[in-house]
Amino acid sequence: MTPVKAAGAGLRYNCAMPLPAATLSPGPRVTPGPVAAHPVSLAGPAGLWPARGWFLIAIGSLVLAGVLSLLLVLGRLPFLAPLFTDPLFFKRALVVHVDLAIVVWFQAGTLAFLGLALGPRLHRGASAAALTLAAAGVTGLLVGALMPGAQPVLSNYVPVIDHPVFFTGLVSWFAGAGLFFALALATPARTDAQALTPGAVTALRASAAANLLAIATFLGAWRTTPDAVPSVYYELVFWGGGHVLQAANVAAMLALWLHLLHRWTSRAALPPAVVTALLVALVLPQTVMPPLAFGGTTATHYFPMATHLMRWTLFPVVLVVLGAAAVQAGRLRAELNWRDHRFVGLAGSAALTVLGFVLGALIRGSSTLVPGHYHCAIGAVTIALMAAAYDFCTDVAPAGPAPAHPRRARSQLLLFGLGQAIFGLGFALAGAYGLGRKQYGTEQHVRSLGEHLGLSVMGLGGLAAVAGGIFFLAVMLRVIGTWRRSLIQPA
Repeated sequence: MTPVKAAGAGLRYNCAMPLPAATLSPGPRVTPGPVAAHPVSLAGPAGLWPARGWFLIAIGSLVLAGVLSLLLVLGRLPFLAPLFTDPLFFKRALVVHVDLAIVVWFQAGTLAFLGLALGPRLHRGASAAALTLAAAGVTGLLVGALMPGAQPVLSNYVPVIDHPVFFTGLVSWFAGAGLFFALALATPARTDAQALTPGAVTALRASAAANLLAIATFLGAWRTTPDAVPSVYYELVFWGGGHVLQAANVAAMLALWLHLLHRWTSRAALPPAVVTALLVALVLPQTVMPPLAFGGTTATHYFPMATHLMRWTLFPVVLVVLGAAAVQAGRLRAELNWRDHRFVGLAGSAALTVLGFVLGALIRGSSTLVPGHYHCAIGAVTIALMAAAYDFCTDVAPAGPAPAHPRRARSQLLLFGLGQAIFGLGFALAGAYGLGRKQYGTEQHVRSLGEHLGLSVMGLGGLAAVAGGIFFLAVMLRVIGTWRRSLIQPA
C-alpha cells in the first residue's frame, strides 16, 4: 500500500468549516414558460470563467465516460479482441468510467453552479489553481487505465486502480475540487445579478461543506487503515467518505430543485431561513465521520455509522423540500406551464429519488436490489443537473447563444428519466429473485424466469438512458461550440 499513501500525502485540508448563510439578495420574479423565458442578463461577464471551466470538465467527464463504455462494448467483439492483450484493461476502463460518471460529473457540476453563484468575487489565482489541479487529475485517471498489469479494485463509491499514476490523478482531482469548495465557502455570493436564489446558494454551500467533510474522511481513513488485501483495504478507505459524498450529492440536488422551481414558478418554494435549517440538519450529522475515520477504520463505529447516516439523515430533508415544491406547484397550477422542461426535470428527479428510497428500504442482502437503488439515486441527481444545465448554458454564455429548443429539452429529459427508472426497476426485479450483485457474464448464474425478465427490463431501460445521455451531450457540446471565447481563460 506504500504507493497509495505516498500519492495521498499532500491531501490536507481543514474541513471543519462552518456553513455560512447565503448572502444573495432575492431576485426579481421571472415569467414561467419555455427554456429562454427568464430575463436574467449575463452576457458573459469575466467573473464567470470558473463556472464555464467546471462545466466544461463536467461535460468532458461524461464524454470520456461514454468513450470508455464504448470500449467495453467493442472489446467483446470477436474480431477486435486480439487488439486487447491485457485482460485487466476492461476492468480498469470500468473503474475510470464509474469515477468519471459519478465522482467527477457530480462534483464538477456542483462546482459549476457555485461558480455561477459567486461569480466575480472568486479569487482568480485560487480558482485557476483549482481548475488546473482538477484537469490534471482527470488526465491522471485516464492514464492510470493504460498502466499494464495494474490491478483494478471495484470498491464501493470510489473504485480504484492500484497504481501510483491513478492515485496521483485521484488525489489531484480531490485537491482541485476541495480547493474550490473551500474557496466557495469563504466567498460572499454575488449581488450584481440574480442567477440563483438565496435558498439554492445555501444548499450549494451545504454541498461544498459536505464534500470537504468527505475528503477529510478519505484522508483520515487512508492514514488509519491497516495494510490488507486491496479489496478490503480500499473498501475501508472509501466507505465512510463515500457515504458522506452521497449527502453532498443530495444537497446539490436540492439546490438544483430550488433553482428549477424558482425559474419555473417565479417564486421561492421555502424561505431562506427554513432552507438553512434543513441543510444544517442534513450536513451537521456528517461531521462525525472525519473523527471516526481518524480514529481508525477498523474501530467499532466507523463502518455502521456511515450506513446509519445515509439511512436516516437524507430522506427527511428531501421529503420536506419535495412536499414544499408539491404544495407550491398545486397552489399555482393554473398559472404554470406544465410543458416547461424545468417541470420535467423536477418531476423526473423527484420520481427517481422516491423510487430509490423505496428500493433502498427493500434491501435485505447483497442482491441486485442494491444497484437498482443506487442507480435510481444517482439518476435523480443526474437528471436535476441535466435540467439545470439548459439555463446554465444561457446564463454563462460569453455571447448569448440561443438556448436549446424546449421540445428537445423535454424529450431528452423524459428519455433519460424513464430509461433510468426502468433500468433500476429491472435490477430490482432480478434482485427480488435472488440475483447477486457484482457478478458478470457467466458468474451471474441466472436461473429463474424472474431473473431473466429483470435483466431484460434492465437492458431495455439502460439503452433508453444511454440514448438520453447521448442526446444531452449532443445538445451541450453544440452549445459549448458556440461560445466565442475560451471557457477557462480569465478575461
